Amino acid sequence: MKQYMAVFAVILLALCLNCGGETNRQVFKRYENPFAEKRQQFKKIAEMLPASGTMAANAPASLSVKPVFNAKNKSYNTEIVMYDQLLDPDTESKEQKRLDLLLSGDLLLGMKWTGPKNPMSESALDNSGGDLEQSLKKALAYRYLVVLRPAAFVAPVAVSESAYKPGVADIEALVVDLESNKVVCSCRFTASSASTVEYVYKAGESRESRLEAFAYSTLYTEARQKLEKLLAETTGGEFVFER
Repeated sequence: MKQYMAVFAVILLALCLNCGGETNRQVFKRYENPFAEKRQQFKKIAEMLPASGTMAANAPASLSVKPVFNAKNKSYNTEIVMYDQLLDPDTESKEQKRLDLLLSGDLLLGMKWTGPKNPMSESALDNSGGDLEQSLKKALAYRYLVVLRPAAFVAPVAVSESAYKPGVADIEALVVDLESNKVVCSCRFTASSASTVEYVYKAGESRESRLEAFAYSTLYTEARQKLEKLLAETTGGEFVFER
């Protein structure tokens, strides 16, 4: 009887382990090739884009399938990336020297998760994959890619603990149809940091660095607000950046 109970326990344990399904690590492994192909597609798009600084102020289009990027209701058929992320999806910002509006979603994240520099922790990689596969599938099916390319960017620079030279960015937004790899419409705008800001800091932190960070955040906020409006106007689509 004890022997049968032991065998039953082993079988039950195996069944329980299988009930958990695949781990995140296993799901990512299966999706390495599709996302590697997206990496190559991104590089091709970078090569075929018009030269930096040549885009007109606004070039609207009438699109049969409307772009959707709605962070509030989590509805997407569009990804948004910075230009340098086309060449290297693993690119990260360091302080405020690189302009990044931090709008990218599951398509870029899928590239990172399945790439050579997966940012997910080892412990999280071994967690259950859950609904992860559905997110990856949806991201691979996105119709549009918005490429944000700074034609010029000057970051705010502190000259003292209370004053700084304001930053400014001249940004081109190019909407690419991922079925054809062609630019279907575009817009261009400028954003600036506020002339003055209030900031907070902790003991031991550089006041100048904190001032620059807060000044940058005002430029970043203005850029996102302008972009949201312009993309809706030029594409006829739905863009909501704030959750």
